[in-house]
Amino acid sequence: MLLALVSASLINASGAFASVSVRDVEFNRVDDQTSSDDWLECSIEVEVRRDTQDLTRRRPDYVDDLVVELMLGVESNVRGQNGFEFFEAEAALVSLKEGRHLVRFYLPPEIVERDSVRNKVHSFLIRLTRSGTVVEEQVSRELEGTNVLDSFLNRVDSESANNNGILLPQFKTPFRIAYPGKTPSFRDSGDRVGE
Repeated sequence: MLLALVSASLINASGAFASVSVRDVEFNRVDDQTSSDDWLECSIEVEVRRDTQDLTRRRPDYVDDLVVELMLGVESNVRGQNGFEFFEAEAALVSLKEGRHLVRFYLPPEIVERDSVRNKVHSFLIRLTRSGTVVEEQVSRELEGTNVLDSFLNRVDSESANNNGILLPQFKTPFRIAYPGKTPSFRDSGDRVGE
């Protein structure tokens, strides 16, 4: 299911608009064929544009220090009480060539079943960073208002620790070898550039 996005393109340190952006986000339930239930897959299409003005790039048609962070708000029902569960994860990419690339994250089947997740989540924020600097954020329509977004970020900060390690980048799932030729290479956890 395709969800509407609101873009908050940010200006990078050189004053130019970021040459890396989120083009599309899609959520789907998928089967890994190793479990009896579906995982929730979030596919984020990232576009890299040539940038001859960015002196931090080794080549103008590659980005080497991109981190994609995903934060989710999922509706849940615990002991008859409606509420939300919050998840966050990030993927540090080795290098992306000019063009469009899919970065995928997954919620495991136990969470999909427990929280009755369909093909969507209530709210999300995608943050792209380079060398520790935010270059773009995309949010779902539910987070368009400043107060709503601030509340979401506060809840992610205070409550997502309860769900650490549950939302996973593709390379940490049974899908790590899925989509051959269409999956970028990831840095191992903690190997972020420029930090």
